Amino acid sequence: MSDQILARDKLLKERYSCVLVKNGDVIMTSYGKGIKPIFSKIGENKNLLRNASMADKVVGKALALLSIFSEIRSVYGHIMSINAKIVLENNGINVEYNELVPYIINMDRTDQCPMERLVEGIEDPEEAYRMISNFLRKIP
Repeated sequence: MSDQILARDKLLKERYSCVLVKNGDVIMTSYGKGIKPIFSKIGENKNLLRNASMADKVVGKALALLSIFSEIRSVYGHIMSINAKIVLENNGINVEYNELVPYIINMDRTDQCPMERLVEGIEDPEEAYRMISNFLRKIP
């Protein structure tokens, strides 16, 4: 079974929010919300994510840019924004999704996700990482 299929199946069957698989081994599972689980993993050991496959409940452009920054090779999003799909494909990352949406909405379902808005005009993964890092540092 491929890493991407294993990550996707584990995400869906066990209702995780995020799953990372590398070389047939599950290297991370999380029930955490938003991009914090993957952001934390990047902070712990960015190199661990190189060539891993990720499955996430919601993949927006911010998560797509973090995936590129950490050199993840494939991404499954149960829900994925069009901008995330474009960014991932333009960077040679294998993409799979269940539902493609115009943009990711916030948790209140009242507006666009703040992470999606934060990286709206950004294409450089390193710049996105810095912006997201600064943003998350301000949240208690």
